[in-house]
Amino acid sequence: MNASIKKMRGIAVFDMEIVGDYSVVAKIEASLKDWAEQFVKDNGNPQKGISGLTVVGHQAAMTDRRGDKTGPVEKIVFRN
Repeated sequence: MNASIKKMRGIAVFDMEIVGDYSVVAKIEASLKDWAEQFVKDNGNPQKGISGLTVVGHQAAMTDRRGDKTGPVEKIVFRN
């Protein structure tokens, strides 16, 4: 790898307020998982993908909300 190129890590966060029961949440979670799968497929395709991007993993999960605000993404720590 070229010494001037730095590896970066990205994360996408969707802070949602959902009105409905757990069946609605399940539909949204499934939709997010489908979107992530398509994003991975598109970026494995040289005609559709973004040059320099390799998706090494993806997740989509919903959880009960605690508090009124989401913490800053900049404070998330990635560990192996």
